[in-house]
Amino acid sequence: MKKTLATVIVMAGLLALGGCTPPEKKQAVETAPRAVKVETIASRDLPVMVQSAGRLAPNREVVLSAQVSGTLIQYNADVGDKVSTGASLVELDTADYTLALNEAEANLLAAQVKLSSANNTFVRAKRLLPDKAITPELYDQTEAEYRSSEALVAQLKSRVALEQRRLDKTRITAPFDGYVTKRPVEIGQNVAIGDPMMCVADMKTMRVKIYISEMDYIHLDKSDPVAVTVDAFSQKELVGHVDKIGIQADSRTNTFEVEILVDNADFRLKAGLTARVTIRTDVIADAVMISQNSVIFRENKKEVFIVEDDLAAARQIKLGRVDGSQVHILEGLAPGDKLVIAGGQYLKPGDKVAVAP
Repeated sequence: MKKTLATVIVMAGLLALGGCTPPEKKQAVETAPRAVKVETIASRDLPVMVQSAGRLAPNREVVLSAQVSGTLIQYNADVGDKVSTGASLVELDTADYTLALNEAEANLLAAQVKLSSANNTFVRAKRLLPDKAITPELYDQTEAEYRSSEALVAQLKSRVALEQRRLDKTRITAPFDGYVTKRPVEIGQNVAIGDPMMCVADMKTMRVKIYISEMDYIHLDKSDPVAVTVDAFSQKELVGHVDKIGIQADSRTNTFEVEILVDNADFRLKAGLTARVTIRTDVIADAVMISQNSVIFRENKKEVFIVEDDLAAARQIKLGRVDGSQVHILEGLAPGDKLVIAGGQYLKPGDKVAVAP
């Protein structure tokens, strides 16, 4: 009995000693820093560029129409020909108009002879009236005949001038230096007043119509630098200038029309070619620019990671204009910040990072 009791006491003591032994400490597992590449942000001037495309058109183009009716007997220029101001382009048959002019001139000559006789009679009547050699009634009649002849001569002079103008209109001339772009008539064709005869375009300067948004429109000015490239001559950048700025937006597209002029002294540019226009409307000074690939889109937020004291920190940003592969940061970053440009897609705020060279 005593032996059993002693055994129990010894085992109880051992159990007590075992329960007082402190537990082993668990070793903390440290996460390895994530390797990232960073770039120190610097500011620069950002040109605000407006780009659009249109088609080249002549600076001015007119459709020369028939001002009198007749039969076309000759044209002196054809499509593609260069013409000078005043050059004869199209001629109509003048026979009827020449006869009408001759008739008007003959009527005028007869009226002028009659006016000369009436004038002599009226002069004599004025000398005889004071001596009462003629009656006042006869004097009045003589004066009336003279005045009537004078009016008839004036009327017939106008008639002669009118017939001369009609005769002159049988010949269509170039209103300015340019090129013939259309000739919709043929020799022997009867034309009526208003029928198109020939189109002439002034191509020393070419015009491009483009359309820009209201956000770009508010910054546009006629003095803004303009560069134009034509697809057919893409290796050469041409200098243009803003000629006209629309004052009313298109109701369908909500864009404004802008017309650009481009010099074409060598006449290489042709109507209808595609032209791409770039206008520098403004310059944003000290703009913070970063690569678009650095931006992370999460839950309707735009974020980037920067490195502060070897730890990753998230910054919410506001984006502005895009310039090539870079984007303007309006809010959230400043020059000097160390931006993560590679390895940031799996980062969390507070992660340790190791900057790769």
